[in-house]
Amino acid sequence: MSEIDILKAKVEQDYLIGHGERISMDPELASDNNVSVGQQVRIGVKEKKTDPKAYGIYTVYAFMDDGTDDNDVRMAYDGRQRLNESDSFDGILSGCDQVVVHGKDESWLNDNDEFGEFLDESSISHSNIAFCAPHGGVIETRTDEMAKHAFDSLVAAGKDVTCWRCIGHQDEVGGYDAWHITSTEISRKSFPYLDQIGDRGFENVVSFHGYGEDEIAVGGGAPTAIKQAIVDAISAIDGLSYDVTIVTSGSYAGVSPDNFVNWLSLNGGGGIQIEIPYGARVNHWQAIAEAVASVFV
Repeated sequence: MSEIDILKAKVEQDYLIGHGERISMDPELASDNNVSVGQQVRIGVKEKKTDPKAYGIYTVYAFMDDGTDDNDVRMAYDGRQRLNESDSFDGILSGCDQVVVHGKDESWLNDNDEFGEFLDESSISHSNIAFCAPHGGVIETRTDEMAKHAFDSLVAAGKDVTCWRCIGHQDEVGGYDAWHITSTEISRKSFPYLDQIGDRGFENVVSFHGYGEDEIAVGGGAPTAIKQAIVDAISAIDGLSYDVTIVTSGSYAGVSPDNFVNWLSLNGGGGIQIEIPYGARVNHWQAIAEAVASVFV
């Protein structure tokens, strides 16, 4: 753990402006903490360092030696707001090996406002299908439960399947602000269980997400036929009042090769990203999970 100075982003750091999850870091500070560009780290407010509610995770997007001292971290206003700070402040840094908690159940994570990583596998040698949820808990409500329910459904059907998910809770600044990292910037080096399965080359990978739109969007780099099968299965759910569509462009298309759901899949590009409105997640999460799982039975 290192004490750091959180400074405002410079005007020329357009890669930070408007990107609250990103930071730049002095290269010497990064070296001392064994941190590389692209990894996630924990940052907290120094005066609250004994309180886990003061922490959030950020992506080290660039190194910057700006000639002040060796413990500088820069972030834009959006990044400081994630910790309820508007100006520069004294902070603390925990390296990429302390991003997630292991071995604690969701009740403990909830009680301690923490962020945990989980991995379930029916077989450690298979490469069939993985269900994922990087933003579970209160980050994107019910998504981790959907991934686990889809996993359980296929295990009950005698299939080999993996489930990787993260669960975050945070009362003070909110789970999304504290723990959300966009899918194209999630580093396997900061998530040990993801790293453990990172070279498996699954035939299919499905990632459950939540968002604020009013339709269910099915994206990812998988073939259109598979995505259409998922659209059809979800659309057939009784009582579901949401349109279900395939998206191929825009913020929720999930087609980038940097999206973890794609590089986890066989030869890359075979992932499926499902974006689900809050109401559908709360009222139909089990049915949606079962519908998605049925495509792979």
